[in-house]
Amino acid sequence: MPSYAAIRRAALTLGLLGTTTVTQAQLSESPVAQGFWSFPTHKTRTAKDVLTACRDHFEIRFADGHFIGLRMRISKQGLVQREVEDVGSCVFNREKQIDQCSVRTTHSDGSILAGTLKSKYTLDADHALTMSVTPEMITDSPSSNAPYQVFPVRCPDDAMWNILNEPPPVK
Repeated sequence: MPSYAAIRRAALTLGLLGTTTVTQAQLSESPVAQGFWSFPTHKTRTAKDVLTACRDHFEIRFADGHFIGLRMRISKQGLVQREVEDVGSCVFNREKQIDQCSVRTTHSDGSILAGTLKSKYTLDADHALTMSVTPEMITDSPSSNAPYQVFPVRCPDDAMWNILNEPPPVK
């Protein structure tokens, strides 16, 4: 994908220059493009780490900026079920270098969070893509709206096909 390739080129360039600090990537579009994505709160260092993150929660990003987020839930009968956790759409602002997303999140208890997420992308010292997220949520349950950091990873299509088609665990 061009946006991911641009991030990788920027990372390579920074590596060649010997930069070891966090660097703001100058982007022409969001690096979180269409496809399957996961947003773990820690760096994924191995392919197994990526698959684990993608299995627990992932988003399907569409070319027009819309997304659907699914989480894994174990039913009372011990079956693995996928639930829609959030839906929304994102627009990247080139001037501000911010991805602004409108989002509605539904929790298992029925409570709903709705509002916006503003995300800024950087490359850390290891050249990992980092996303600093500032939520502005309106909710029917307590929410701190505290900023947080995640490490977006692209989930491989073939792995996602396997994850979505996994048989239920044997009892």
